[in-house]
Amino acid sequence: MTHQEESPENITQKNEQLTLLFAHYGRAIYIGQVLEQETINMVAIDEIVTTNPESEAEYDTIWAKYDTSKQMMGIMTSLLQQAYQIDEADIEELKHLLALKNDLAGIYFRFNDLTAASAEDTERMINDFEGFTDRVQVINEKLRLYRQAYSTQTGMTDERIATAFAVRKTEVPTIG
Repeated sequence: MTHQEESPENITQKNEQLTLLFAHYGRAIYIGQVLEQETINMVAIDEIVTTNPESEAEYDTIWAKYDTSKQMMGIMTSLLQQAYQIDEADIEELKHLLALKNDLAGIYFRFNDLTAASAEDTERMINDFEGFTDRVQVINEKLRLYRQAYSTQTGMTDERIATAFAVRKTEVPTIG
């Protein structure tokens, strides 16, 4: 049966599968982006703790340095591991997930052609996205525990972190 001969029910089912696939894909990309940003935030907070900036310009310099360093995630994960005393297995999982996030965003569909995807292919891709999301949630929970230990060790208060992020909020560009 060619595409033109497909029944309306089959077309509707394929459209529903694609909608579900893209919902899972969007969630995986979003969760991966949040993980990447959290990594950047943790490294920047460590520098704020160790350098104790006194002006908004000094805060801006710290944030700008790490925002423009997204391509250097290997260096940032090394800094993160040192500052937060992250276990080797956890840092390797973090690096792997960050690399997977980049693959999802950049090349995943090069190897998973949607135009020729069967229902089984679609289900496998959804499982890929769900698996990635689950792994990111596990590492995020571990990072939360590392942040808590770091805050206790350094005396970094929630108020001080809020101050560091308040500077960032004034820089947020509007969309639209």
